[in-house]
Amino acid sequence: MTYSVSLLHTINPLFFALLAVAGLLLWKAIYTFKTYPELRGNAIKEMIIGGLVLTLILGIFVVVPLVAGITVKTSELSLRLPTGFTFETYPEADILSAKLVNLDQTEYTIARKVVGTETRDYREGIFLLQNGTEAAVFVNGSTAILVETPNRILLLGPTRFDKFLKSFEEKLIPVQP
Repeated sequence: MTYSVSLLHTINPLFFALLAVAGLLLWKAIYTFKTYPELRGNAIKEMIIGGLVLTLILGIFVVVPLVAGITVKTSELSLRLPTGFTFETYPEADILSAKLVNLDQTEYTIARKVVGTETRDYREGIFLLQNGTEAAVFVNGSTAILVETPNRILLLGPTRFDKFLKSFEEKLIPVQP
């Protein structure tokens, strides 16, 4: 089963503010194009730039969170973290341990972003943890499963975390509390 983050958790006031600014700029360019024939060249440039900005905003806030996800199959864990450039599959044999962690109160608190995206509780990409370790992170909240592999630490906490935890334990390995 594939676990991702709900679209409703990724939309925030910044998204609406940027969307409003882009919409206003596009409306102004269209108005200028229709009303002032002598300024049509500038209006076309503004429409092109506004369209590109609108596409970028929708890509960052809507498409990236929908593409990102975790797939739990029998004896296999797959990650798709586009902003962290992580598209990896881990067989059960490569999962050394798994434990439940609270990101608010442990050494596994996220200290800073290396590459990725974060809005509110949503974090996806490569992050540096409080203990100095670099980890691939896909969380939507403060509770996650810390998965140790030979190459990397993973912090996984998608939407519907309880179902994800149950599926992880059934198909892969038990999670230590």
